Amino acid sequence: MARKTPEELNILKKKYNVDQFYSWSRYHTYKISPFEYLLRYILHKDEDRTNSIYSYSGSLAHDILEKLYSKQIKYKDMIEEFKDGWSTYEIADLKFDRNNEEKNKKIGDKYKENLIHFFKNHNVLKGKIELERFIIIKIGNYVFQGYIDAIRRDKDGNYIIQDWKTSSIYKGKKAIEEAGQLILYAIGLNQMGIPLNKIKICWCFLKYCNVTVSQAKVDKETGLNATNVRQIERSEIGSSLHSSAKMWLNKLGYGERLLEYLDLLVQTNDISCLPKEVQEKFKIEDCYVYVGITDDLINSLKVDIIDTLHEIKVKELEYEKTLDDTVFWDTDENVKKQDYYFATLCGYSPSLHKPYAKYLDRLKAEKEGEDNMFGGVGGDLSDFNDDGEDLSWLDML
Repeated sequence: MARKTPEELNILKKKYNVDQFYSWSRYHTYKISPFEYLLRYILHKDEDRTNSIYSYSGSLAHDILEKLYSKQIKYKDMIEEFKDGWSTYEIADLKFDRNNEEKNKKIGDKYKENLIHFFKNHNVLKGKIELERFIIIKIGNYVFQGYIDAIRRDKDGNYIIQDWKTSSIYKGKKAIEEAGQLILYAIGLNQMGIPLNKIKICWCFLKYCNVTVSQAKVDKETGLNATNVRQIERSEIGSSLHSSAKMWLNKLGYGERLLEYLDLLVQTNDISCLPKEVQEKFKIEDCYVYVGITDDLINSLKVDIIDTLHEIKVKELEYEKTLDDTVFWDTDENVKKQDYYFATLCGYSPSLHKPYAKYLDRLKAEKEGEDNMFGGVGGDLSDFNDDGEDLSWLDML
C-alpha cells in the first residue's frame, strides 16, 4: 500500500479534529532519549552519524519481502536482491560495530549468513497478506497513524499483525516489553470493529528458525516420539543440533559413519547431509514469537502513552519559552541504561547529543582516576617524608 501523501493526512486530521498525528517512532524516541527527541522533532537536526548498518539492513529485508508478497519478484530472486543490497552497504562501509573492526566483521559475517539462510528457506505465508497497511489509532485525545508491516488471516479467522525483525530474538519479559507497537496496532484494529479475541500479534525473527526436534522418549497415549521446539540462530543450526543428531544416528544404526555425518552437519550447517530417516526427526521453520494481548497490557500502554505525550507537551512549551535544552536532558541513569543504543544505533554523535557526551566525559574521568589511584606507589622509599623523617626502613618490610 502506498504511503499517505501530506494532503491525504491533512484531510484525515480534519476528520479527527486534530492538528497533529503521532507515530510510534516519535513516542518511542522520547522513551529512549528525550534529548534525541529534541534534536529530531523540535530542532530537526540531521543525523551526523550515518555509518550504522542496522537500520539499512532491516529496511533491505523488509523491501525484499514486500517485493515477494506483492509479486514484484519471485522466490528465487530474493537471494540476489539481498546480495546486491548487501554489496552496496559493504561499499559504503557501514558498520555493525563502530569501534572494533574485528568485532564488526564477525557480527557482519554472521548476520549475512543468517539472512541468506532465511531467504533460501523462508516458509511462504499462505492466503492473502496485506502489506504496509495504514492504520489510525485513538488513544485518549491523541491520534496515532502507522503502517503495519503485514496483516493476514489464519484458517480460524484470526487477524495476525506481524512485524519482520532482523534484530536479536525477544523472549519472555523482553518480548512483553517490546510489544508496544504491535499492541498499539491491535488497539487500532479493534477500533475498526475486530474483536480483540480475534487479533494476534507476533514477530518473525529472520535470523532465527524454530526447530522441532523429536525426542527418544515415546508418548504413551499417541505412541509417537515426544518433541520440543528450539529457537536457533540460523548460522548455528549444525552445531546446535549436533547432540540430537548424534543420538538419532546411533539409534538408527549409523554408528559406523557417525563422525563423518556429524562433521558434515557442522561444516554445511544443513540437515540435508544426514540420512533421510534422521532428517525426518527435525522440522525447521521460520521463527515466530507471539505475545498474548491482555487488558492489562492494553491499559498500561494507553496510560503510558497519554502520560508521556502530556509530559512532552509540557516540555515543548517550556523549551519554547526558555530555549533551554536541559529541559529535555537525559538522566545519567537513562544514558547508562541505553549505553549500547548510543554507542551503536543512535544517529547522533556526542558532539550533538550533549547528555551522552557528558556521560562519556564522566566515564573517562573515572577511568583516569582509577589509573592514577596508585600513582607514586613503588617510588624511591628511601626518600624522606615532608617532615624529614627517614622512611628507608620500609624497604625492609
